[in-house]
This record gives sequence, C-alpha cells and structure tokens, in this order.
Amino acid sequence: MKITVNKSTLISALQIITPITDRSSSKPILSNFLLSTMEEGDGKSVEFSATDYEIAIKGRFDAKTEEAGTICISAKKVLEVCREFLADEVRITADDQLWVTLEGGSSRLRLPSMDTGLYPQMDMADLDNSFRIDVAALKDAIDLTIFATQTDETRKNLMGVNLRIDEHQQSHWTATDGHRLAQVHKPVADGKLESPPEIIIPRRSLVEMRKILERTEGPVSLSFDERSMKLSTESITLTTRLIEGKFPNVDPIIPKDSDKTLEINRERMVNALKIVSLMSSEQIKPVKLSLNPGTLRLESERAEYGDALDEIPVEYDGEPLQIGFNARYLLDVLLVATHGDTVKLEMKGPLNPCLVSMPNDPSFLAVVMPLRIEW
Repeated sequence: MKITVNKSTLISALQIITPITDRSSSKPILSNFLLSTMEEGDGKSVEFSATDYEIAIKGRFDAKTEEAGTICISAKKVLEVCREFLADEVRITADDQLWVTLEGGSSRLRLPSMDTGLYPQMDMADLDNSFRIDVAALKDAIDLTIFATQTDETRKNLMGVNLRIDEHQQSHWTATDGHRLAQVHKPVADGKLESPPEIIIPRRSLVEMRKILERTEGPVSLSFDERSMKLSTESITLTTRLIEGKFPNVDPIIPKDSDKTLEINRERMVNALKIVSLMSSEQIKPVKLSLNPGTLRLESERAEYGDALDEIPVEYDGEPLQIGFNARYLLDVLLVATHGDTVKLEMKGPLNPCLVSMPNDPSFLAVVMPLRIEW
C-alpha cells in the first residue's frame, strides 16, 4: 500500500473509530483498524473500518492511492503520531514484512502492523426494518434522552434508549433509570416496517452515533431487526448489537393530573440549581423547592458547610407547595431542554413526580421523581 491523505481528514476518521478499539490485552487485534484502498473507484478514496464485536464502523475518505493494499494497524498509535505531524499531508506506505511507514513533512516513523486476515469480518447488510430521519432530528432525539439512561448493569434493559415507530411515521425515543424519564418523538420518512419491534439501543452506541452525526448533513438511514441496528450516512456506516430484554411500560409514570403549573426562565433556573446544590452532599444533591404565589425558592443545607438559597420570581397564584429533588436530575433535564428560553414545570404534591416540558417543543417531556426532604 502507498497512499497520501490530508492530515485533518485522517485524524477526523481516527477520532471516530479509536473509542471503539478494544485495548484489552486478551484481544490485541481489536486495538487495530483496517485501512484499505477501494477496489472500485478512481484511486481517490480509501476505506477504514474497526470493530469491538459490539459496535462496527466502516467509512471512507479522500486519499491519493499510488499502490493498492490493506493494512491492520493500531488506531491509537496512528492517531497520536498524526496529531504531532506538522505537515498538512500524511504519506502511508506498507511493505510485505508488515511494517508501515508514516511520513509527515520531514518526520518519519515506522510501526508494526498485523495480518489483515486475522481481523474480524464485519457484516454491514441492511436489516428488516428501515426508515430515514433528518440529521438534526436524530441528534435531538439522542441529546434529549441519553442523559436519562442507566449507567450501571443492575438493570441492563435500562442501559439504552427505547425506540418505537408507530403507524403515523413517528419515532418515539424513551429512556429512564428509575429516577427520571425522558421521552421525545420525531417524524421519519420512507418507513419499511415488516415486523416493527421495540428495540433498545445501547447508550454507548448512541454516543458513537452522535459523533458521526456531527460530521453528517442531510437525512440518514436507520435499519434494524431484533438484534442489531445499522446507521448509514453518505460516507460512514455503523452497526451495533441491541440490548436484549423488554423495556418497561413508562406511561403510568408520566403525570396526567398535575394542578400546579409554572413557566420559568431556563437559564435562571439552571443558575439557581447550580448555586444551591453546592451545599448538597456528593452522592445525592437534595434541593427543596418552595413554590408560593409569585416566588419559587430553592434551598439546601449541609451541617458541615452551611446552607444556601435562591429565589426566582414566577407567575404563579396557586396553592403553596414544598417538594424536594436531586438537583443533578433536574439539571440534567434543563441542560438539554434548550428549545426556547423557558421551560414548563408541572407538579401536584410533595411525593408526586414533576413533569418538565418545553413550550416551544411539544415533542419532548421529562419526568423527575421527588425526594423526601427533612428540613
């Protein structure tokens, strides 16, 4: 192999695949990626691919090919080397003894590679069910739900986002960890659903999908069956295994009879929560909200540090309410609910969950469970 590629283009591709390369000493082959010249084409692009058995990524980028070939080399090491090169172009040359030479300007390094035949084969075939979705809508769906996924393995079926497509070409994205819930729906197009199951996309896979979407414009395609999902963009394809199990029915959790409603400036609420939560404990950050006509007061206290409070003027003339929350859970919602300057809070009693929504985007809602407050 002998190719020349723009340094920033190569770094961009490596930044996508490096996070999924497994650095486990028991599977050293998975710390590598494949770089191949295209069998078909005009010699102006090359293909890269990587997998850790759970996620597989394949893509292509522009490059000048002088000699065809394929190499299997450490993704992390190539990324580290290319970042330090001062030249704008990188020249990659491989010989028959599995040595790869990287050249950038006056700099030159030689790295060992591995037999390409040992690298796992990746199946990128289309799956039974498919649809197209706008990039902005898919990014939104991920951003507005991924924060509510569970991060430990006590309940694996909550470690991802549930996706369901209804008969009206609407995609429904839902996540919960038992303490908070997030749900959003986005329109899709060209839906071909032979047996549309509800699927659970792993949180880690969504993180990698989100990185790809940052480099993508226009609609993308998603296809899936009961075990796998495939994301296809113009230049990159990602496949992932799905989480097995059944996602819980969350409809009973969503409040339907809240009688205390207020709209509040999002940035002001975020600022108040950040200030007040500084006095809360490390693991759980309890904050008490006291809602009275015209005022929302936020308070916290910690015996060894002191106490804190902040007051926000609000348009509210209903019954008073005192309710506690984990400040971090409320902040997580407010930090993603960025469609407009205000958010709507709907509450009922001190032991009832709070419904959070965006007046400017009715497609989104979040639920935060309350805490018992002793002060």
